[in-house]
Order: sequence, then structure tokens, then C-alpha cells
Amino acid sequence: MKTRSILLTLVLLMTAGVLLQTAHAQWSYRRVQYRYNNPRPAPPTNQVGKPTQPAEKPVKFKDLPLNSEFYFLADKDRKLFPRIKISNTAAKNVPTRGTPTVSTNAVPGDTLVIMKKEEPKKDGDKKDQQEKQDGGKR
Repeated sequence: MKTRSILLTLVLLMTAGVLLQTAHAQWSYRRVQYRYNNPRPAPPTNQVGKPTQPAEKPVKFKDLPLNSEFYFLADKDRKLFPRIKISNTAAKNVPTRGTPTVSTNAVPGDTLVIMKKEEPKKDGDKKDQQEKQDGGKR
């Protein structure tokens, strides 16, 4: 009987110790998380923000030129599913690593899409500019 009461007392003491330790640890974590005593420094005022790029305007599918690359409005931010217009009523997807097979889909002419911007290559900027000046002959 005596061993049972000693065992029960030890279990209760260990449980109380574990609970107190976790409560104390949680308090210190909250203090670090919210930092009650240290206010945040004011943001520097001498920095200039980056200029924002103009928003891409949606165009109707029927107004796109043939063989132009575009994205649907739902894919505006990610640009994961590029398509190419192959006729006035159809478009095919561009094969990517995720979708290696090419499929053709019918697209209504009044559907709003975003035309892909043609960006010059970073390593060939000067070469691209010279080709434009020469009329594309090189």
C-alpha cells in the first residue's frame, strides 16, 4: 500500500512538473513572438519603391493574331498553361514538362484572354536591338 501511494505521488509530481515547464516555455515563446518591450523601428524614408509594371489588359480571343501565345484570365498570375491560337475558333496548348502532349480545344471568340508579352532575351539584348536597326538581316 505504501509503494502505491509513493508511486502515485511521483506520477503526480512528474505530471505537475511537465505542465509547469510547458506553461513557462509557452510564456517565453509568446514574449519573443510579440516583443512587448521593443517597438518596431520606423521604415526608412529615403528608399524609392520599384516601378510597377502596367497591368495586362484582356483582349477578346477573336482579336488575337494567328500563332500568337496567350493565357486565359484564370491563369493570369501563374502563367502555367500557355496556349497558341491556331484558328478563329481553336487553340492548342504549348507542350511543357507537366503536360507533354499537345491537345486542341475549341475557344469561343468572345472569351477574354491575355496576350503574352514578347520579352527580349537577357543575354541577347544588344544583338536584338542591332537586328531591329538592321531590319532583321544579319
